Amino acid sequence: MALQHFVGQSQELALAAAAAVTAEEREERQKEAEKLDEKLRFIVEKIPDRRYHVMGSNAGAGSGEFHMYRASRRREQERLERLDEEWQAMKEREEFERRQAERAAADDARTAKKREKRNKKKEKQKSKKLQKSGSGDVATAGAAAGPAAGPAAGGSDKGGDSSDEDGKVEQADLD
Repeated sequence: MALQHFVGQSQELALAAAAAVTAEEREERQKEAEKLDEKLRFIVEKIPDRRYHVMGSNAGAGSGEFHMYRASRRREQERLERLDEEWQAMKEREEFERRQAERAAADDARTAKKREKRNKKKEKQKSKKLQKSGSGDVATAGAAAGPAAGPAAGGSDKGGDSSDEDGKVEQADLD
């Protein structure tokens, strides 16, 4: 193979040229060949070598090409429409969630304001009640305290009605 370069020269010159290549040069050439093989394998593996349904722009294409073009165009249009619909649905969903969060925040604020107002009103009623019971005479103060005053004030620990702090009346356990 290497001797073909020396066509027309003597056999002796060809053998001398082949012997002139040292072992280091042979190893270097072999490494380069391996690198080229590796690059070629990479190219073959990574780069696709077939293209499907490629439409050419040449005039007089076959009659089947038009139908393939039309079908691929329809598929692409459907894909784009689907993407647009998904995008629109996502935007609507985000807008709905944003409005819902705003409404929930407004409702929470309104509820907190009303709760504060109720608690303020309860405190005001309690303070008025305490002022009434504190300003009357001792008999009315004892009656206002009711059974909560204990057995010394004529009430008993069990039975009857007992009133708690909210002014609600609890029913006694009927055992």
